[in-house]
Amino acid sequence: MPKRIICLLLITIVLTFAHSTARDGLSISPVYYPVNQGSNEVQQAFAAMVKDFAIYSSLLEDVDSSSGYLISQHANDSDEAINFLSPGFEPQLASDIVEAYTQWIPGNEKLAIVPCDGIPVLTQADYNECSFYQPNYNSIIFRRSYSGCYSEQDSYIFTVHLSYVDESWKIEKLELLESSD
Repeated sequence: MPKRIICLLLITIVLTFAHSTARDGLSISPVYYPVNQGSNEVQQAFAAMVKDFAIYSSLLEDVDSSSGYLISQHANDSDEAINFLSPGFEPQLASDIVEAYTQWIPGNEKLAIVPCDGIPVLTQADYNECSFYQPNYNSIIFRRSYSGCYSEQDSYIFTVHLSYVDESWKIEKLELLESSD
């Protein structure tokens, strides 16, 4: 009988905590771990993310500037650019990237890259600076902190959400948020 009472007491405490947390609008923050402590699956996802960012960089950096515009060498129009990004990016994100960083040049009938600040690009060199959180078996979130980007006191957190789709890891969401740290 005492075991039942202890069990009921424990359940009551847990439910009370869960109810008060939900009522107060509090949430439990996910715990991020260094990438080098991740499983083989995390290592594969990190390598895929680096490859995905290389595709992104290639689209925006491999250009012909002889016409006075930065003409993409990988896509003649928006559909080709989205298709070029598709091995590494979910379709909506690929479309958003193309919309944000390219422009159709009517006289040239070509897709030009808009010169502007872009998103951070994670490479293998960022391995020791990245951490991860895996909310479920087909989703991993990588995070990297940056400081001193625009002023000595600023701090940003860049998160990259990956999903496992069609037997490969693809970037589905990117966030760059100012940090209070």
